[in-house]
Amino acid sequence: MKQFALTLVAVLVGGFLALLGYDQFVVKPREAEAARVDAADRVTVAPDLAQARGEAQSIAAEVEASLQRSVDKARNGMDAQAREMDRRALLTDAVQRATMFRVSLTEYYQTNGRWPQSADEAGLPLPEEMRGGAVRSVTIGEQGLVIIALDDTFGAGSEIRLKPRMNDDAGIADWRCEVKGDPALKQALPRCQG
Repeated sequence: MKQFALTLVAVLVGGFLALLGYDQFVVKPREAEAARVDAADRVTVAPDLAQARGEAQSIAAEVEASLQRSVDKARNGMDAQAREMDRRALLTDAVQRATMFRVSLTEYYQTNGRWPQSADEAGLPLPEEMRGGAVRSVTIGEQGLVIIALDDTFGAGSEIRLKPRMNDDAGIADWRCEVKGDPALKQALPRCQG
């Protein structure tokens, strides 16, 4: 039993000495190094508020400029779309003004078997009386051709031409559309040739 007690005491003393050595040679040097690094970080971490303010103002200016570019781009896009819608509305108005001519000319042909030589002969208003919107005038050409001359909204020389082709057996006119001048006319009136 005496030997057991001596062995136990030796093991306990050895364990204590091992822990004491571990603490002295491993734990304390690590703590000292961590404290030194921590102290060094605290010394060099002092923020430069003037530099931070300048960087924040620079970022804010970039964000504001980017936002302004986006707003300007959206505004330009909406303005272009509004202009396009206005142009289409003017073209629709122009074609509607010619509807009276198409009906009157078709009736004249069905009654007389030929096309009138003038708007007056067909009982239609004078070309200048049809002015409005983008329409400069509406005139009658040979063989019942209806010419809708447009103003400078669509460029010089722009016009819509409606050509009738009579089906004498059925007594109806098939109207063909052509556009001249501004290429936007062809885009706005895709059924028209040009």
